[in-house]
Amino acid sequence: MKTKITQLLLFLFTTAFYGQVTQAGDIAFVGFNADANDDLAIVTFQDILPNTTIIFCDSEWNGSSFGTDEGDFTWDSGATTIPAGTIITFNAISSALTPSVGSITVNNAGGISSSSEAIFAFLGTPPRTVSTMLSAIANDSGAFGTLDNSGLTLGTTAIVLPNGADVAQYNGPRTGLTQASFLAALNNMNYWDSEDGSGDQSANGSAPDLPFDTTVFTLGTTSYPVVNFDNSISVVQEDAGTVVVSISLSEAAIQDSSIDIELSAGGNATNGNEFSFSDQTVTFLTGESQKDITITLNDNLTSDIDVFFAVSLHNPNNITLGSTTQQLVYILDNEMSAPAGSNTLGVSYLGSYTVDASGSAEIVAHDPGTQRLFVLNATAAKVEILDFSNPSSVSPINSVDMTAYGIGATSIAVKNGMVAATVEAASQGNGKVVFMDTNGTITDVVTVGILPDMLTFTHNGTKVVTANEGEPNDDYTLDPEGTISIIDVSGGLNNIAQANVATLNFNAFDSQIATLKANGIRIFGPGSTVSQDLEPEYITISDDDTTAWVTLQENNALAVVNLTTNQITDIIPLGTKDHSLASNAFDASDNLSVIFMSTWPVKGLYMPDAIAHYTVGGTTYLVTANEGDSRDYNGYSEEVRIKSNSYVLDPSVFPNADLLKKDSNLGRLTVTLASGDTDNDGDFDEIHVYGGRSFSIWNASTGTLVYDSGNDFEYITKEDPTFGNLFNVSNDNNNFKNRSDNKGPEPEGVTVAEINGNHYAFITLERTGGLMVYNITDPNNPFFETYQNSRNTTTLGGDLGPEGIIYIAPADNSSNKGLIVMANEVSATLSIYEMNNVTLSTADFSTTKEQWIAYPNPVKNGTVHFNKIVQKLMVFDTHGRKVLEKENTDFINLDSLSQGFYIITNENTEALKIYKE
Repeated sequence: MKTKITQLLLFLFTTAFYGQVTQAGDIAFVGFNADANDDLAIVTFQDILPNTTIIFCDSEWNGSSFGTDEGDFTWDSGATTIPAGTIITFNAISSALTPSVGSITVNNAGGISSSSEAIFAFLGTPPRTVSTMLSAIANDSGAFGTLDNSGLTLGTTAIVLPNGADVAQYNGPRTGLTQASFLAALNNMNYWDSEDGSGDQSANGSAPDLPFDTTVFTLGTTSYPVVNFDNSISVVQEDAGTVVVSISLSEAAIQDSSIDIELSAGGNATNGNEFSFSDQTVTFLTGESQKDITITLNDNLTSDIDVFFAVSLHNPNNITLGSTTQQLVYILDNEMSAPAGSNTLGVSYLGSYTVDASGSAEIVAHDPGTQRLFVLNATAAKVEILDFSNPSSVSPINSVDMTAYGIGATSIAVKNGMVAATVEAASQGNGKVVFMDTNGTITDVVTVGILPDMLTFTHNGTKVVTANEGEPNDDYTLDPEGTISIIDVSGGLNNIAQANVATLNFNAFDSQIATLKANGIRIFGPGSTVSQDLEPEYITISDDDTTAWVTLQENNALAVVNLTTNQITDIIPLGTKDHSLASNAFDASDNLSVIFMSTWPVKGLYMPDAIAHYTVGGTTYLVTANEGDSRDYNGYSEEVRIKSNSYVLDPSVFPNADLLKKDSNLGRLTVTLASGDTDNDGDFDEIHVYGGRSFSIWNASTGTLVYDSGNDFEYITKEDPTFGNLFNVSNDNNNFKNRSDNKGPEPEGVTVAEINGNHYAFITLERTGGLMVYNITDPNNPFFETYQNSRNTTTLGGDLGPEGIIYIAPADNSSNKGLIVMANEVSATLSIYEMNNVTLSTADFSTTKEQWIAYPNPVKNGTVHFNKIVQKLMVFDTHGRKVLEKENTDFINLDSLSQGFYIITNENTEALKIYKE
């Protein structure tokens, strides 16, 4: 019979290593023969440590459960380690005997019965005594279990079911094994046998026929104490001197144990520079349960980024690895600071005005001639007309309902008494541009492209240009073409017809899709052509009105439009921003409790929303607010978090991928699936994030990046004494760092103004809120002026979600100061800032003389408009006689004059010849 037992043990030992026994423990198998010879054997799959005690007890089956015989015999392994793979057999167990390894004591002279019994083997580890273990078993209310009654933690339990036992009624030990999981595990072993002579049966009907009447199941894990770091994250200032990393066992070491603590590859802190650490082995002497490792921090006394490193636990000896085997240490630099602002303009908050408490305020425009503001209330699809004659006391004049022309208004502009607003159509139809006078009387309506998202007048007021975004539907089954419309409005109100509209498409670029993609243009919509994929967002027009530059936000590009020939001449890629550079460090996680401005192997897609321009030394520069925007529809979404299983990082590029995917690092950062797989092999070679968290300056002729504000915005908001606690919050909550994992402060709007001989950029932050002001006179070396915000710091309120922004010169408003007005979408308010150091007496508005234009000419409806405010206007007839005079105006009514030619002059002695019909 011994031969049969050994054959079976060898069979099980072999199959276990090939994965059929899936839960092997220290004792992989305990078996006996039920032919009355009472043979017993065990196989070890792991080393059995010296002086380890094993208790065997058999239990009788009573038809519904097992009763317990408390320990038929015990066995002490002796002073020698029993190596894995040892087979130990005992024959005819009826009295005490000494096996080849260790010793055995028979506690029940009756031995093991040959029917209706199971054997349960409990593995204990010194210093536990046999009497303690037997007592624990006896005190346990069930047949077996975790033995928690005595506080004793036992290890592997090997179970041998008796021949004839009803497996279906077996409920498993109280160690967590359920009837279902027991049967599932038994099924995986592919065999069990009955005693009734019907032959061997497989749980799945396919097991080989075994010549033995034995059923086997093994479960359990080692009984070694579990080791963990006390913390998974530590945050320290670089001047703290040291950081202590603590390692603990779940219980005191039962014998001398050890673990290696090693520096993990992948952090951006340099060993020997920011910290000093040597890989080492930590030894727990018997009875010890905690060790502290002190790591030295090296304060370099220079301004630098925040850095981190990680240490990990490896190679446990006589202990078991727990769940917290890696600790990340974040070191915060204490010298780095935000750029200091001088606020030479004297910008200060003047006040707010609520446009529509139940609506919104997205875009604002100002008419100097009437001192009125025109606000786009997108939620209500209305144009709100406000009296701005006193900037400190704004009041409503009229509200123009736009719902007759579409489902939502999107943008507004005003020039020379002419107001134009865009309206989106239902079901992705062509949008409308609605023209009205400054009182809100609608005069003309024309059709443009699908989803006109923004419009602007040329400087001379003769054309209106619209960016028609053409977004796909939510199912992404229809993706319309993005277009640009140009409307001739030189004839004035009541003279704008559909024939005046030229809508330009990108069809000429469809055949260039491969080249455009290779150049970095993001064209990725499912099944979309170039024309369909490009989405015009925002427009700026050159000083001479010959060129328009249009942001293609989702495509990370700019379109160039010739306004003389009405042609789209070029598409310029904007490239990526390297966040591995210290100047581009950013806070990447909403999970880490502190602001951690660090470098990462990440590239930002600028993806600007608003765009403006200015000219210095004969060169035109473009200024962009690098918001970022994704395509996130029901039918298609490019958004994913880095930690997602679907976002696989190329292991040759990112060998530290597991570390990067920690939630406190880049795990929660929102990235795109649409780009970054540069070799098209299914994993990502570059990590692309949305937006630049900055503003940029570009050479308009070449598309070359001249300047980027880098990480200024996050450092400035982080250190602001009033709004620092609102770092990277959203526009609808005050949750600290809420947007760190997705576009940060999100620069949205931008306008540029020339003030006192200098050029300034004013940038809105859509999420954090407020206004950044930079002096950009030298495009290569802009400098920060001031940050202003008017949201509440304690409760959610104040001005939230700024989008549109305009500058109003001192000569164009009654305060005689420079003003900034921002439209705040979420709070539906206007926030107004005044410049106390920019007054009518000191302002020098332009270093170049702007051409003076009158229109329409001929004058058809009695009123002639001008492209700028005229301080002193005089009208002369052909005999040189002055017939009309007016001051501080950009229009004059000629109804009192007869038909014919007239000469109009201004305070600069410029003269225009007009004809009144």
